[in-house]
Amino acid sequence: MAGFSKPGDVLASNSGTVVATVAGKNHKLGYLEELTAKLEPNVEKVQILGRRMAGHKVTSVEGTGSMKMFLVSSMWAQIISDWKDGGAWPDISFTVTIEDKGSSVGKQVVQLMGITFEEADLATLSSDDGVLEAETDFYFDDHKIITPFAA
Repeated sequence: MAGFSKPGDVLASNSGTVVATVAGKNHKLGYLEELTAKLEPNVEKVQILGRRMAGHKVTSVEGTGSMKMFLVSSMWAQIISDWKDGGAWPDISFTVTIEDKGSSVGKQVVQLMGITFEEADLATLSSDDGVLEAETDFYFDDHKIITPFAA
């Protein structure tokens, strides 16, 4: 972001939406509290004779993420239950839009494809006075940056 200079261009962390596409049907995930998706390069150390510094080579990349949500949907537990009962894991993708209308950096739209999540809450209760929340980590097999932020 070479041209960044205005504090007002910093993006508000709650300025965005996430739409999950599960088996071809769109679901706006308005109950999410947090979502993070990262690319993690797998790096191999390369030792070369006559060279005193170790080198490094990126050999692949892995997509990982996490999400925290209010527990108001059975969708994630239903997906795992259906698979357990002999069904197929559905095609799942997330389309994440980050857009703060008060910033001049524009918006970014990223699609995460081939999502597999690690867990889903089946039943949660607490004697504390509060709201029910759930968290899970997930993997994604591919991604596209559909709309990048303005340069």
